[in-house]
Parts: sequence; structure tokens; C-alpha cells
Amino acid sequence: MSVDFTPFFAAGNEIHPNKVPAGFQAILEKHINAIQQRKIGFLPRSFQGRLWWYGFAPTARQRREVLELLDSWIGPTFSDLPRYRGALETSDPFDAELAAMPLEVLRFEVLPRSKPDSTHSRNEVRNALLTLGDLLRQRPASEFDADRTTVEVLDDLGHAIAAQDRSVALACLRELEAMADLDQTNLAFLRLRLYAGLQDWNAVLVDSDIDQLLAMHRPARITHFIQQAVYATWFAAHDTTGNEQQLLDAVTELPPVFHALYSGTPATSRAQAVVEFLIAVQAGAHETQNRLLDEAGAIEPDLPDHLRAILHLQNPAGAIQPAAPQPPSPPAESPLERATRLMAFGDIQPALDLALTLEPGIQAAYLLLTCSRELHSAHRADLVAAYIATHDLRPLIDSSAPRLRDHLAWLDEFTQTKSHGGWRTWFEDLSRQHATPADPETTDQWTPLTADALTALLRQAPDEVLGRLGEFGGQFMAAHRDIFIDDGAADLSERVLAGLAMGEKNSAGVRVQTLALLDYLLAANPSPQLFASALDWTTLIVKANISAITATWAIDVLQAITATPAAATNSAAVTFFYAVIDTARPFKTALNLTDLEAIKLVAGELAQSFPDDLAAGHTDDADPAAPYRYLQGAKVVLYSLTESATTRAAQVLRSLVPNIDIETSAEHDGSSALAAQAAHADIFVVVTASAKHAATDFITAKRGTRPIIYVNSRGSSAILRELAEG
Repeated sequence: MSVDFTPFFAAGNEIHPNKVPAGFQAILEKHINAIQQRKIGFLPRSFQGRLWWYGFAPTARQRREVLELLDSWIGPTFSDLPRYRGALETSDPFDAELAAMPLEVLRFEVLPRSKPDSTHSRNEVRNALLTLGDLLRQRPASEFDADRTTVEVLDDLGHAIAAQDRSVALACLRELEAMADLDQTNLAFLRLRLYAGLQDWNAVLVDSDIDQLLAMHRPARITHFIQQAVYATWFAAHDTTGNEQQLLDAVTELPPVFHALYSGTPATSRAQAVVEFLIAVQAGAHETQNRLLDEAGAIEPDLPDHLRAILHLQNPAGAIQPAAPQPPSPPAESPLERATRLMAFGDIQPALDLALTLEPGIQAAYLLLTCSRELHSAHRADLVAAYIATHDLRPLIDSSAPRLRDHLAWLDEFTQTKSHGGWRTWFEDLSRQHATPADPETTDQWTPLTADALTALLRQAPDEVLGRLGEFGGQFMAAHRDIFIDDGAADLSERVLAGLAMGEKNSAGVRVQTLALLDYLLAANPSPQLFASALDWTTLIVKANISAITATWAIDVLQAITATPAAATNSAAVTFFYAVIDTARPFKTALNLTDLEAIKLVAGELAQSFPDDLAAGHTDDADPAAPYRYLQGAKVVLYSLTESATTRAAQVLRSLVPNIDIETSAEHDGSSALAAQAAHADIFVVVTASAKHAATDFITAKRGTRPIIYVNSRGSSAILRELAEG
């Protein structure tokens, strides 16, 4: 790849490579050479006293990686990365030209702009980017450095099939076989998709895995590909000429392995209808024949008559059969046998309906789960789930074959995403690792658990189950907030904190739930011993989640857990203070001035000294109050159900803006006090991540045309950040 970077150092950029010192010129040449070799590099732009650095990456995936690395190497101390996340300014002609380059480009401005601080920050950023660039270019190749991801190759495969470009499609398939993390079955599915797209029906039938695919539970789409191949090979020539007798004769030539080639779905193509009908006629599956006759008219108008003619040849009306001794009557078919036969011949819905009437057992469970998965019907999946629950078949299924357990896992996931099990069912799914984040539109209809039921669930649940509440438990925790904050219920929050700590996960969900749980814990008036235990668990959570990006979150946690008078008299709070400071110290350059002000506030309350080394990188004359000076004399209201966050934010603002008139509110619904605050505040902040819909609507109505600042994140830092940006 050759890219001309001459325009980069032309109009709009006051830096010219041939006019800079020799050392800096060598750095620029190193970055340019790297970019030309499809590696990551950085180039500077200076204009009207401001300095930007631009990062160049070959792919979008590498751009995302660079952005994450820059958060750690440069961070908020020396850049605007937290605010703009590397986005180009499209209104700037300089950036608009870069956006058209065959590269992924990001940019950030070096801060602060004012001298003498700018000289220090510019040197720090230049040195950091030089080191980072060298490390990226010198690291050994890995699977993550592949030119294309699996998703990208799959996209190209789809385009090649659509364009009927066999060579490109086969090249993509070979690439997937060589480098993609796909098992043999999925690769076989892709091969059949490719052969069917190219209409190479012989390749479908002779594929090395065709016998395995025919014997396994497979997607309906794969069955349709095989049916198309069978139709083209054995039936198409006779079907197009309308020769029904030859079609019947051709069925006898069909290898037995294809005699159970049912998709279990309504017929949507002539090939599917003809193949399934001929097999059903040969097997005497009358239910399947009738179903296909009903569906055939929607495919082609003449198809039902064509299929009836085939049926007439197989069993002509009024044909006189020679007398023959009558064999003994076979034993009557049992309901289980009939349901099994119906399923085998593709009459899935009648088979499922009949299976629902069977005596409970592993055979009934097999029929119900297999048919339910084939049909993908929400209503019938609910009936199957109810049958299994009513007859307590889960233990029996869990001890059975892997395929049946897989069907049950699918049913759990399908019914969970389609409807309604309630909070107890949702929590039980959490223990089986089948839970998903609860949909508010669904869960709003669920009745919260009682205090006794919730307490029993949390106390009996293993730590690994409680740990999953970090990823999936947002709606669950919010729905039961009133129980968590009830006086004397602090042990519930402590129990979940222990689960999050033992899970050792680093995720946004864990961080959000930690702040919520700390707020619940304090509202429930914990004993000194319980408070100390909760601090120990929280320390572990902070250590697992700390980074340059989350350092401010760690300070939020510190503020939240100490936002109670009890903290000042509990020695565990002091231990926690220093534990958080020591954990955050390696990322001190990521702390902003407001974070430092919050630490000073907490240190003063705990009668501890402020760790001066945390201020490294910030000049003595830096003014943390500058972003908030516009609030002088204003009436500000902070609304959130997370009271510790609004309390701390209000305290910080009072220390920075002495004459500010600030109030907090945590009303669940409308009240005269909240109405007055909403109507008269100059600035009203609503933390939507911790607010009831009814209260938010009430505030919006009372504010009228007056603006509201919405904060979609817990923690005092999020409130202060939005206010700083005005």
C-alpha cells in the first residue's frame, strides 16, 4: 500500500518534515514508513497554536485497539480522548481529506493548550507515541494480527456467492478452513452454502460430511440445500416434463440415506415440496401428503394437481385388487409410536400436539423438545416448558444424552427471550448460565419477589451465580431496590458484592452494579461488622476493575462507600481509603482535577492527609473550579435514586463554587417538593441511569421549556462531567 502523505504536511499543518530538527524528522520518517507498510503510525499537526496527533491503522479493528491503548498511554491528562474518542472533525477541510484515505484514521488534541504546561504535555505525548509505535511494530505476529477477521471473510464469501465468482468463493472457504475458529460441522454448513449458491448439486451430494449432516439435527436451511441437490439429480428432469410415473420410478432409485429428508418447515419451493411429497408417498405418510397439498398452491398454481396425479398413480381410485389371504391385523399403534412416526415423516406440529398428551417420561421429553426446536413457535415452546415443569422432567433430562440437554438449553433461552417466566424463573436460568439481560418492556409486567423469597435466593445461590448479576442483573436489582434498602437488609447487598468479588470479572456491568449495591447497603443501615465486610469485598472488585479508563470510577466507589457518617467512625473506612488510593496510584495521570478534589473531601472527612503524589502532572495553578464557575449564583437540583452520588457531587460543587445554591432529590414519584424544585431550578440534572420513569416524566412536565441535563451513568463523576461540559 502506497499513500502520499505530502498533503498532510501542506495547507492546514504548520509542521514541515524538512524544517524540523533532525531527531524529530527521523521520528516522522519512522512513522510514515510504518504506515506505508500497513502498520500503525502517528503523525502530528500543528495549526494556530494547537497540536493534534493523528493515528493511522490498516483496519477498523486495529483502530479500536489503538484507541484503547491511547487511553492508557495518553489518557485524559494530555488529550481530549475521553470526550471525542478519536473522531475526525468533518467540518475541518484537513480532516475531511483524511477521511477519504484508504486507512482508518483517528485524532486527538494535546492538552492543555496554554504554556508552559503545553510544552511538557507535548513532549510527553511525543515520547509516548514513539515508544508505543515501536512496541506495536516490533511485537510478534499472532492470530489477532490476521489481515481479516472471520466476519470479514464470511462477508466476502457471501458477496462471491452472490456474484457467482467460484474462484473467490473457494479462496474464502480455504481461508476460513485455515485460520477461522470454526468446527467441522460449521465448515460443512459453509461448504453446502457455497455449493448451493453456485448450483453445484453434485458437490453437495458427494461432500465428505454429507452422511454426518443427514444423521444430525441440522438447520432447516441446510436441509433445503440437500433437497435442492436431490431434486436436481433425481427428479428435476421428470418433474419439468410432467411425467408423474417416471417421478414415482425415480423415488425407488433414491439412496435410503435421503428417505428421511424432511425440513419440518412449511414448503416454500417446488424442489422442497416435490422431494418431501415423493418420500411421503413412498412411506405412506398421509399427514405429510395432506400438508404438502395444502401448501403447494402457494408455491405454484398447478403444483397441487401435479402432486395429486402422483398420488393417484400410487393408489388409483377403484382399482380392483386380486383376492389374497389377509394377514393378521397389526397391533394397534400406541400414541407414543404415532407421535414418533409423525415426527419422523415431518409432521412436526401434529407430533408435538400428540406428545403433550403422553405420559411423562424421557420419550415424551425427547419428542417435545425436538419438535419444539423444529417449529420455533413461541406458543408451543411455552406449552412444552410448562409440561416439563409440571412433571419435573429437568433432572431426568439433565442426566440424559447431550443432544437432549442441548435441546433443553435452547428451550430455556427461547422462552426467556420470547416471554415471561418471572423473576424466579429468570434467576433460576442465571444458575444454569442461560440468563440474558432482562428486557424492561417484559420485566415491567413481572411482580417483584417477596423479601423472604429474594433473601432465600441470594443466600442459597453460589458465588458464581451472584457474580453473573454484574452482566445480567441490572433490571433484577432495580426491580427489588426497595427490598435491598429496607432497614436491616444490608446483608443482601453484602452477599451480592461478595459474589461480584469472587467472580473477579472486569466489566462495565460489574462496575455499575457495585455502585448501586453500595448505595443500597448504606441505605439499609449496616452494622459496623457488615460495613467492614462489604469494604473488603469492594476492595477486591476495585482491584479487578481498575485501569486508566476506570480510575475515575474507583474514586466514585470511594466517595459512595464513605458517604455516610458511620464511615468516619469505622477504622475499616480508613483502610479502604488507602487501598483505593494505592490501587489507583499507577493510573494517577488518568485522574482529573475534580477527582482530586473528591479525594481531598473524603480524606478530610476521615481525618487523613491528602496523598500529594496523586497531583503529579497537574500544575499548582490549575483551577478545578473553572469548568463550574458558570454555576455561581445558580439554583441547581441533582435528581437520582443513587443518593450517595448526588450527595458527593453536591459536596464537591459546594467546595468549588461557594455561592452555589444546590439541592438533591431522590423522590420516587411526583411530590410538591419535587414539583417546586423542577419549576424553580436554573439547572436540573436527572440521572436517568438511576431514576424512575414516573418521576422523570413528572420532572419533564414541570420543567416545561426549561432545559434538563440528562446523565446516563451512575456515580458522582458522571454528574460533574456533564455539568462541566455545560
